[in-house]
Amino acid sequence: MAAVETVNKKSPTLDVNVLLKMLVDELNRVNKKLDLLVELNGKMLKMQEEFLQSIANKSYRGKAIKLKPDAMTLLSLPGSLRKTVMALYKLEEATAEELAMETKRLRAVESASANQLVRMGYLKKKRGGRKVYFYIE
Repeated sequence: MAAVETVNKKSPTLDVNVLLKMLVDELNRVNKKLDLLVELNGKMLKMQEEFLQSIANKSYRGKAIKLKPDAMTLLSLPGSLRKTVMALYKLEEATAEELAMETKRLRAVESASANQLVRMGYLKKKRGGRKVYFYIE
């Protein structure tokens, strides 16, 4: 019976050693994967930084954005500005008052929207006497 007790005492010790070795192996694999993730994340952050710097370095002043009558350009605009652009496509050239009659909004709202689109580079405006005409180039 003493021999059986000795075997029983050694078995749990062997199992613990085997389990600890397995645990260390698994932790080493997890560490390698974490190192890979950290490396990839660093590369992604560097690429994002380079992209943002390239955008910041470009000068967009003076470059007019050409608005094309495609769905993606129109969908990229807020709804209030989109309504003004759609009315201007229909009218081709219009004052804020004419835009207001087309969109059924106040003239001041149309004037503000059209001027914002001019500042964004989507529209052009010209003065004819006291009236300001907005148009798409």
